[in-house]
Amino acid sequence: MKRELYLRLASLDVEEEEIHELLCVPQVYEYLADGVEPSAAITEDWIRNSADDLDRFGGGLWALECPEDHAILGLARISDFCDGELQLTYLLHPGIRGRGYATRMAHTAMARAFASRKAASIWAGADVANAASVAVMNNLGMTFRRDVKYPAGPGVEYAMSATAFDERRIQPLSIAGQGSPFAIEALN
Repeated sequence: MKRELYLRLASLDVEEEEIHELLCVPQVYEYLADGVEPSAAITEDWIRNSADDLDRFGGGLWALECPEDHAILGLARISDFCDGELQLTYLLHPGIRGRGYATRMAHTAMARAFASRKAASIWAGADVANAASVAVMNNLGMTFRRDVKYPAGPGVEYAMSATAFDERRIQPLSIAGQGSPFAIEALN
């Protein structure tokens, strides 16, 4: 059996609770929030700012969704970190990690932002201990930006400019209402 996962812009009135549940999975917030379970206010803020981030620079909060049960299995977010400096954040449910979804999801969100011609560059960061996240940044073709110190320990940041982005590098996921979704094997 095949399932077709796709991205859809997150909506405050539809899935705030489900997104918050995903953020509160210990394997998700281990690195995302330095091991501290995020508050519901963080989820609400992410979703509330999504439409503005989309309008301003093609960013936003994108949910990776399964069409059969509409479960949200991951998130990709491009947000205004500080005065127009765009940050990429991505996370997956632990049950689907290691299958390339984080890379495809992040690539699709970046492609959308760069296609808007309002995003000059995007950066992402990860704890050094989070080897899977560092691998995603490398798979995306991002380049090392700097070493950083996060509250939970050492980290790294990578970045990519709009001119360096190659939309053909990775097969993107479809965005709801925009073509056929990328087919993947069933999740077990």
